[in-house]
Amino acid sequence: MKEIDDEVKKNTIAIDFDGVIHRYSKRWQGMDNAYDPPMEGAVDAIKRLKEEGYRLVVFSSRSVPVIEEWLKKYDLDSYFADITNTKVPAKVYIDDRAYHFTNWDKTMEDLFD
Repeated sequence: MKEIDDEVKKNTIAIDFDGVIHRYSKRWQGMDNAYDPPMEGAVDAIKRLKEEGYRLVVFSSRSVPVIEEWLKKYDLDSYFADITNTKVPAKVYIDDRAYHFTNWDKTMEDLFD
């Protein structure tokens, strides 16, 4: 089993692509279709996180080449250390579809009630 580097973990922020970096106004239009410009505030936030010394990773189910091309188009490719669909060790994940887990009773209530 590979050991997790605690220093890398505490300095890494994983950011979802669709709906967080990419505006994603028309929702899912296919795996190869990143059609919108950046979300409002995304560019400034990405630049600030990088300036603060964070290692930024795009975390998405979308294909890596599509994200790479999109990041280059908007001059954001130099801010990211990696693009992955694998959960990487990180200080925090920024995701528009994430659920904040507190306990299973609350989770089941939220999902089914």
